[in-house]
Formats: sequence, C-alpha cells, structure tokens
Amino acid sequence: MTVAELRRVDPKTLVPNPNNPRRSVVDPRIEHQMALNTKTIGQIQPPCVRVLDDGRLMIVAGHRRVRACIAAKIPEIDVYVREGDEKTHAMAAVAENVVREGMSESDQWRGVVELRNVGASDTEICRTFMITPGYLRGLALLSKMHGPIIAAIDAGIGPSHQERNAIARTPVERQRDVWSEIWAESGDGEADPADYLMTAEDFEYFDWSDFVRALDQTELYARNFAFDETTAKEAGVVWEEDLFAQGGEDNRYCTSYPAMFKAQTLWAQKELPEGGRLVSANEYGNASVPEGFRSVGNWETAFEGDTPISWVRADTLEIKSGHMRFVPARADDGDPTGALDVTTVPVSNAPKERADISGTGLKLIGEVRTQALREALTAAREDVDPWDLVGAFVLALSANNVTIQGDHTYDPYGGGSARDRAVGRVFPEGVLVRDPATLRGAAVDVLSSFMNCDVSMHSGSGMPAQLLGVLFGADAHMPNMAFEEFLKTYSKPGITKVMKAEGLEEKPTGKAMREALLAHVGKGRWVPEAAGFSEAIPAWKAELARKAKNAAARAEFKARMKEEIVEVDDTEEEEVVDEEESDDRAPVELIGPADSPDADEGSSAIPAAPVSECQADPRIPRELTELARAMPDHFEVVTV
Repeated sequence: MTVAELRRVDPKTLVPNPNNPRRSVVDPRIEHQMALNTKTIGQIQPPCVRVLDDGRLMIVAGHRRVRACIAAKIPEIDVYVREGDEKTHAMAAVAENVVREGMSESDQWRGVVELRNVGASDTEICRTFMITPGYLRGLALLSKMHGPIIAAIDAGIGPSHQERNAIARTPVERQRDVWSEIWAESGDGEADPADYLMTAEDFEYFDWSDFVRALDQTELYARNFAFDETTAKEAGVVWEEDLFAQGGEDNRYCTSYPAMFKAQTLWAQKELPEGGRLVSANEYGNASVPEGFRSVGNWETAFEGDTPISWVRADTLEIKSGHMRFVPARADDGDPTGALDVTTVPVSNAPKERADISGTGLKLIGEVRTQALREALTAAREDVDPWDLVGAFVLALSANNVTIQGDHTYDPYGGGSARDRAVGRVFPEGVLVRDPATLRGAAVDVLSSFMNCDVSMHSGSGMPAQLLGVLFGADAHMPNMAFEEFLKTYSKPGITKVMKAEGLEEKPTGKAMREALLAHVGKGRWVPEAAGFSEAIPAWKAELARKAKNAAARAEFKARMKEEIVEVDDTEEEEVVDEEESDDRAPVELIGPADSPDADEGSSAIPAAPVSECQADPRIPRELTELARAMPDHFEVVTV
C-alpha cells in the first residue's frame, strides 16, 4: 500500500466504513474527552481514507478521530488518501484497532516531565493527557520511588494509592535497602536483589502493607524482644550498638524488619506449649486459624480440648497467644436426624492448591462473555421472537444488578441513558407506539444497556445474564480466547488439564504448554468450557432446587407451629368449660407467706394451701391464676 496524497477536507463529508471492525458501543464520556483533547491540541494523526467510485472519500481507519474533529467543530482536517484493494484496506482497518496499547503510568510521567521541560503548565498537561490535577499529583509520586516498585505499578501489581504516598515519603535509599532484604533469596545469585523485578507469581504471596511497615521500622531494640542469641543467629539478625543511648540498658538494635520478624516467628514456635500450633496473623493483627476451627475469644473460658496457638503481629512484631476450638461440620442434607457430624476429616496443613483459573482470568471471561452477549442481542434485533423477548425481560428483572447500577450508557451529567431513549421511542406522545420493529429495537437496547457477565457483587448480572446468552446463542459470538494475556491466568494444573482436553502432550513448564496450545489453535478459534454460557445451567438448577427446598421446609415449619397453636387453644377452651360447670368453688383466703415474721404463732389462720391446689377466685384473672399454678408450691396468690 502506498500513500497517494495528503488531502485537506471537511470531516463531515467523509463516509463511514460499513465494515468497520470496531462495532462495540463506545462510552460517550470517552468520546467527549477525545473531542476536548482534539479541541485543545488539534489533530495529531490524519485518518486514512480511500476513494469510492462516486468520488466520495470513505474512512479506512480513524472513525473516532473523525467524530472527535466534528464534535470539536474543526472545519477542515488532513486525511491520507490510500491506494490498495479491498483486502489491503480491511487489514489496515483491523491493524488500526488491534496493534494498540495504552501508555503505562511511568511512560505518562516521563511525558509529563518532557512537557514541563518545554514550558507547558499543569493545566495544559492535564488537558493534553485528559487527566485530573489529582491524577497528575499521583503520577508525581513516581519520581520518589525505587525503580522495581515503578515496574510493579506498570505491571498492575503495585501498591495502592495510599501505600504509594507512604512509600514516597521514605527516602529512595531506604526503599532500596528494604527491597534488597525482602528479595535477598530471589533472582539470580550474582544479581543485586535490590534490583529484583517482582513477578505476578511473587505478588500472590506479597503484601505491600508489610513493605510499608518495614520502611517505618528503622530501629528495633533488642530490649523489646525476648528471643535468645541462638534464635537471632538463625534468623540472620545483625545487632548494632546505639552509642548515644542511656547507659545501663541493652542498647543493641537491628534495622532489618524481615530478620526480626523471622526471629520472633522462630521464638514463638520454640515457646509453644505441648500440642500448640503457630498460626499467621490477619490484617487486623488477630489470629488467622485454619478452616474448621474458630478463635476462642479472650472473654471465653478455654476448654480442655482447645488447641493453644501463637502468632506474630506484623505491625508491632508482638507475639500473641490464645486458643482455637474445633467446629464440627453439619451433617449432609441426607441425614434425617440433622445431627452434627463429628467425623469430619482433620484439617490439613498442606498448602491449598491454586485454582485452575485466577481471579484475573475469571474477570477476562466475564468481559468476553459480556461482549458476546451484546453481539448476540444485536444479531437478534430484526427477527427476535416476541415470547423470547418477554421471557428475557422476566429473566432480566431477576438479575443481581436490576437496581439498576450496571448501565454502561448512564450519563452522570444528566444525559439520557439507553433506557431513557428507548422509552422515548416507544412512548413519544405518552401512548405506546405499537410498531414491532420499534419495540424490538427498544427492548434489545434496554437489555444491552445493563445485562452483563462482569464478575462484580454490585454491578454484575450473575447467572441470569449467562442464561440470556444461552437463549440468544451468545456462544457462537465468543472470540478466540487462545491469547497470551488470558492463558497466563491459568495455573500449571489448570493449563495441564487444558492440554489433556485438547489431546496435546504435557510440557515441563506452563510457558511451554501455553506456546504449544497457541501453535495448536493457530488462526482457529478456541474457547474453554469454563468460559461457555451453558456452564451456568447446572448451577442455576441447583440454586432453584435449594430455594424450593428452603421454601418447603419453611412451609412445613409454619404448618407445624399452626397445629401447636390450635392444640393449645383447644386445651384452654376445655379448661374454661370445666370451670363454668364447677359449683364447688371457694374463695381464696387472704393469706401471707408461711414464713412471714408477722404471722402469730397462736393465730387461728388456716395454713396456706399449695398453689397447685388453690381454687379459682372470680376476682382474679384466669390467666394470672394459671400462671400461679405453674409456679413452685412455696409461692402463693395473695389477693390485695
């Protein structure tokens, strides 16, 4: 392909490409940002066009740039008029959208520095990058961080913004020293551990809050810790002497937080009572007990069968102790007695196996499913069965996000959402427009606006969205998922299962198996079974069965309670009839307690009869009399 000419034209005269590969709906807010950016700095890269038979220019690549120029009210723009056949133009359109990657945070900061060097103000920089002043201040923190920490941020495994502030307040030399201590046993033997680049696998066992605490722990004095010298040597603790401290005290200190933490852990292990266990601490400094146990609170009494435990708080390095108690599992649903099952398998200390697909992989699956679902709904727009549509809406109303919080068309600045526009089309005059095409289009637009397969507790639609995908055949719209970014989310056991399912030979490493799978799929299409829409059907059936079982149990409980109430009412009616037919009533004497000090020894008062033998007094409510009869015999009913 060659560039024939650079031509200046009115962007409104350009014809959109009907075969544009980017068909997903773009967030209007992003379009607005791009228009503001274009208005601020002008056109950066000319769109590519080709000449049609009628002389008009059709866009090959750069539809968003053209729309941004039109929105920015730029009267004329430069375009590249390209020559080539249909195949060449199609390849260019795809490459324009695929070979693209956003700038990392470190690249953005370097760009900010370059703009400041040429005299750009922060306001101009924010407009150029389309970022807020707060985001710009966050980028400035990178200038105060150790290199491997910046690399972790670019890789998406870096510290949170709050932790970045704490790290940036610490000198870079201190960051480097602590980083070197943490990764002293990682990487190549000859490489400096201070320059070690953390991997995604390392991040699974790394806590940035621990790193921040290690930065703060500069001088840890020996007098505040109980471990002996043998333990200190085992942990690699190196003591220094504080020559300016008060005399008569142990003024040795250590600046290595990891070494001191290890020493405290070893000492806690040595000091455990017989049968005790060393456990880890959670983020709040409390014991993190194994599954099947619970911590015994300090307000509770420890029983004989409780297990003594110890743990080390990460923030203070304090050794804490307590007890944990075994919690028996409930019997299976098949046990009619409902008794507790005390034959539970003992808790294993073996590390948990990694899931086949990580949380990042599940998130990617959700995003791909959402895209496929929306394409399926779009494909069904013209000829969708009305009853399918009614069923889809009934299903959508049971979605987790029906509040509705997951509407990607929502405009926080007051603009109408897809639902608002759909209602406006079908009720333009306040009366329903009974046009099938209009109704179908509006219904599909509303469904597409909020039904999604995102892995989110608040905005995800959950299983109803997957069942909607089954209804509309969204599996056929799933793209090829054999790409490196997704395959990296598999653990080694997970990718091994994939290799066996595809009939491929197992390789020694996960990387080798990913490469083999990519070569096996080639330009074809591969979608794992776990990413399919139909995998939600068994879970949906199980959920319905669980709800039905709970409803039946509740109905049975209500019926049983109603029968007991009826029996109690019948018994009370019989007692009332017996009392009405009884003619030998006698009033209850005015009596006091048998052991009353006021009672005269020579008194002729009749001794008080036991309450259970007292006859009813018409002046006393029957309920009170019945209550008194149910009390122990040394209580009496006293008429005042």
